[in-house]
Amino acid sequence: MRKFLTILILLSLRAFTQVNAPDLRCLQVLPNGNVKLTWLAPPDPSNQFSAYQIYFSTSSSGPFNLVASVGAIATLQYTDVAANANLQSCYYYMLTKYGAGGVNTSANSTTLQTIFLNCLQNSGSPAVKLLYNPILQPKLPSTSANFSLVKEYPIGTWNNLSSTTNLNYSDTISVCTASINYQATLQDNSGCFSSSNIQGGIYKDQKAPNQPFVDSISVLPNGNTVLAWQIPNDLDIIKYQIAKNTPSGIITSIATLNGINSTSYGYTVNVASTGWVGLYVSAIDSCNNISTFDNLPRTMFLTTTYDSCSFKTNLSWTPYGNMPKGILEYRIYYSVNGSAFLQVGATTQTNFTHSNVQASANCCYFIRVINTDKTITSSSNRVCFFSKQPLSPSFVYITSASVLDKKSVQLKLFIDTSKKSSSITIYRSTNNINFNRITNAAFNNTPFYTIIDDNADTKHTFYYYKAVINDACGNERIQSQVVKTILLKVQDDNEEIFIKHLCWTNYLGFNGGVSGYNIYRVVNDIQNTTPIASKGPTDTTFTDDVNEEAPNGSKIEYVIEALEGIGDSYGFAETSKSNLQDIYIEGRLFVPSAFAPNGKNKVWLPITHFIDKTEYNVSIFNRWGVKLFETNDDTKGWDGINATPDVYVYLIDYKNARGEYKQLKGTVLLLE
Repeated sequence: MRKFLTILILLSLRAFTQVNAPDLRCLQVLPNGNVKLTWLAPPDPSNQFSAYQIYFSTSSSGPFNLVASVGAIATLQYTDVAANANLQSCYYYMLTKYGAGGVNTSANSTTLQTIFLNCLQNSGSPAVKLLYNPILQPKLPSTSANFSLVKEYPIGTWNNLSSTTNLNYSDTISVCTASINYQATLQDNSGCFSSSNIQGGIYKDQKAPNQPFVDSISVLPNGNTVLAWQIPNDLDIIKYQIAKNTPSGIITSIATLNGINSTSYGYTVNVASTGWVGLYVSAIDSCNNISTFDNLPRTMFLTTTYDSCSFKTNLSWTPYGNMPKGILEYRIYYSVNGSAFLQVGATTQTNFTHSNVQASANCCYFIRVINTDKTITSSSNRVCFFSKQPLSPSFVYITSASVLDKKSVQLKLFIDTSKKSSSITIYRSTNNINFNRITNAAFNNTPFYTIIDDNADTKHTFYYYKAVINDACGNERIQSQVVKTILLKVQDDNEEIFIKHLCWTNYLGFNGGVSGYNIYRVVNDIQNTTPIASKGPTDTTFTDDVNEEAPNGSKIEYVIEALEGIGDSYGFAETSKSNLQDIYIEGRLFVPSAFAPNGKNKVWLPITHFIDKTEYNVSIFNRWGVKLFETNDDTKGWDGINATPDVYVYLIDYKNARGEYKQLKGTVLLLE
C-alpha cells in the first residue's frame, strides 16, 4: 500500500513540472531587414511543452506584440519577415507555453536587441564612423566580447575590417570615391551569431592626406642630401612630392615619387657643402589632394676655421630644426688622413673648438645630431682641409757642449736658416729623462749660435742638453740630438803623493762619434798646447805622475778634451772640454843653511816645490836688521856680494796651493 502511494505522488509531481523559456542567443539581421532568431530549447522531461511564443517591439520599454508561435520544441530558429531591422533596432523576447492545451506560461526570456549599424561621414573627414549597439548590456555570458566588423569593397567582396570591444569604429577612406558597405557581428559560443543590418553608401576622401613625418635630413659623404620620412596614416596616398627651399625662401618642386611605401629621397645636386639645403615632402592622394609643408627641415651647414698657431679647429654650424622628440646633443666627428671618423666631443650649442689637431695632416669633420631618445640621427656636410703649419727650420744640431768654468756650460748650435723661426729653447737634464727649460734665445736668421748655461754645477755633475726650435707661432717644432757634458774627477794615490788617478764620463752627442780623448795639465792657469796623453774613444781613466811639475807652481789642474770622429754629416770636427779639476799638494821649501860666495856653493837659493810663484818674497837681513837682499823670483838667489862672513837672517813669505799665506824664518851662514 505504501509503495503504491509513493508512485502516485511521483506521477503527480511529474505531471506538473514547469518548463522554462527558451535560451534566446542570437538575432541575425538579414540583408532584406528580416531578423533570424536562434535559441536553445529548455528541458522538458515530462513532455509538457506546448509552444514557443515570440514577442517583438521597436522599443525596449514596449509594448511587445506576439509575432509568432512555434509548436515544436525541437525548432530552434525563426525568421521575422516583418521586422524591418535594417531601419531600426528591434527587441525580442520568448516564452514557453506548456501543460494541457498550453495552459501554463513560463517566465519571459532575456530581451535581446538587434544590432543596428549606422555609418556617418562628416564633411571634410577622410573617415567613415561606424556606430553600433550590443544585443544585451551587460552582455550574455555566452556572447563574445569583441565585435567583428566586415567591409564590402569592392562590391561583392567582403573583408574583415576589425575586431574590437568598442561600440564605434573609424574607417579611413583610402580611395577618392567608393561604394562601401559595412556590417557588425557578434559570435555566440553556441555556434550562432548576431549580425547588424548592412549599412553603406558612396563615400569620398574629403580631406588632404596627413603630412609625411620627416625624421631626418642628412648630408651623405659624397655631398648628396637624403631626406627620410614615415608613411602617413592615409591609405589613399599614391605619391609624394619633393620640394626644395633655398636661403632666399623660394620653394620649388623638384621630384615626384610614386607609391605610398616610398620613404626617402636622395638629392644628387651637391650644394650642401656651400650652404644649408631644405628638402620638403608632401603626400598626394588619389583625389589629387596634397598635404601641407608644416615640418620644414633643412641640413646642418658646417664651417670650420683652423688656427695653425694653437693647433685648434673652430667649428660652427646652422641648427637642426624640427627634430622629432627634440635634440639631445650635437656630436663632433673627426678623421685624419682618411682614417675612420671618431667622436671628439659633444655639445648642445652650435659651435665647438677641437684642440690638439694633428699638424700637417688631411683633417675632416662632420656633425651628427641625435634626438632625446636616441632613435633618430642626422649628419651635416663634411669639411676637409690640410692643417698647414707655419714653416720652421728642418734641423737644429748641437755641435758641442763644453764646460767653461765651475758654473757655466757653453753650447754651440748649427741651425737650418732656409726657414724662419721665432726662438730656440734649451732644455737640461741630469738623467736624460726629465728635461727642464733653462733658457731661450731669439732666432736671428744666422746658422751659428753660442748659448751659455750659467747656472750649472760642473764640478760635481754632468748634464744632458737638447735644443728645440720654436716656429713663428712659438710652438715647439723640431728637436736636436741630446748631448752630454764630460765630468772629470781626480783621486789621490794612497801611497804616492805625486800619483793622480783621473776618471771621466764619456761625451755624448757628436754626429761623427767620439774618436778619442786628450788629457791636459793646466799649471798656474796655463794649459799646455800638447796633451800629456791621448786615450781611445772608450777609455775613461788615466794615471798621472806630477813629480816633474813640482818646481813649476802651486796650482795644477786637469781637463779632458773629447775629439769628434770623421763622418759628421754637417761637416764638423768639433771638440768638447770637461770641467777643470784641480789637485792639491802641500808646498815645500828647501832652504840652504850656508853658502860660500868664493867657494863651490856661490849663491844662496831656496828650492820651491808647489809654491804659488805669484805670491813669493825672500828677504835677507844682517844682525842689525838691515835688509841686504830681496826678490820675488824663486829662480834668483843671494850671492853675498859686499857681505862679510857672518850669520844672516832670512824671511820667506809665500802662498801654498790651498791659497794659505805662510812665512818661514831662519838663519844662513855666509862662509868665506
